[in-house]
Amino acid sequence: MRRRGFSLSDNQPTVWSADPHTIAKHRILQASLGAWLPILSRQSKNVGSAEKSIKYIDGFAGPGVYEGGEKGSPVLALETALNHAHEFPVPVDLVFIESNKQRFDKLSQQLSHYTSQVALSKNIGNVTPIHGNCREIIDEMLKAAKDGQRRFGPALVFLDQFGYSAVPMDLIGRILAQSQCEVLTFFFWRELERFITDESKHTGITTAFGGTEWQPAITMDARECRRFMHDTYIKCLKDRAKAKYVWPFAMADANSRLLCWLFFCTNSLRGLEEMKDAMCKVDKTGGFCFSDEHGLNQLSLLATYSPDRLEADMQKALAGRTMSVLEIKEWVLTETPAHLFKTPLGNLERQGIAKPINPPSERRPCSYPDEQMGMLMKFEYLALF
Repeated sequence: MRRRGFSLSDNQPTVWSADPHTIAKHRILQASLGAWLPILSRQSKNVGSAEKSIKYIDGFAGPGVYEGGEKGSPVLALETALNHAHEFPVPVDLVFIESNKQRFDKLSQQLSHYTSQVALSKNIGNVTPIHGNCREIIDEMLKAAKDGQRRFGPALVFLDQFGYSAVPMDLIGRILAQSQCEVLTFFFWRELERFITDESKHTGITTAFGGTEWQPAITMDARECRRFMHDTYIKCLKDRAKAKYVWPFAMADANSRLLCWLFFCTNSLRGLEEMKDAMCKVDKTGGFCFSDEHGLNQLSLLATYSPDRLEADMQKALAGRTMSVLEIKEWVLTETPAHLFKTPLGNLERQGIAKPINPPSERRPCSYPDEQMGMLMKFEYLALF
């Protein structure tokens, strides 16, 4: 089946070379999976259902290997589960979907090298490569969940499409509507920018956004268009797909030309925290860089945004407010590039700028344990801004 809109998969060989930004994406994926798998496994163990498992779904799996021998995302996900330092209370089922028959055969061959290890692993339930269209296969899985045949989540769904039109907004929304499900979706801006004035591609773009809100971008200059499309897509993810939290970041080449965006969508603050931590662990790769120029709160800032900077931003932005520690954490995770906040908050408390209200008698000053996240903190106004 040929998808509407442009898709780079139409022109790709069975196996191709791995670009630096692809390697970086895979590092993010590995880091996030390393944290996500044991957390969701523990949570799933407590679900009142006889069917207990978690899922990792790669919707555009590819051949599992690149031209230079680098491992593809399915193999890296499989190895992450196999080699994890912790034994999962509930095993993970790995689902790899690939529409191209030649690539699917290559993927199956790569996965076959791990058959004996998978059989001995307590961390892995099933490894299932599927030849077919991503949307159709996931639709079937969601329908089975709706009919009560099989739970869909908890699941992390990696939608690393080749272009920009193969992942409809409604698909993301239906995944996120399932219990404990998160989506990491890829948006190839370089190709979208080339075709944004081509009317034959507009149906595909509208499908991706779930509506026509993007169309004013057609007449905008390049920089305004980038910002508008970025912000509009996030708004659609929140309004249409009902993602409570969306964390975007851009990948640009050495000349600061935007290549693509990754958008992480979740309804879990813990999920957002783990993804931001994973992004912080990714190094710049080759001649490519992560740039903040093309979107809000980007990865370049995650690496350079210091605790001192967060402390100053908290002092200024939160002056006069009274918030629980949990609300402060959520503000940091959603409004700043940081994901660690307790040290800067403690410094503000020592300075008398953030004052605890009726703290527990057993509390150690300037500490914020999980069981005290409901404690209120009042931020004093700055004398001078």
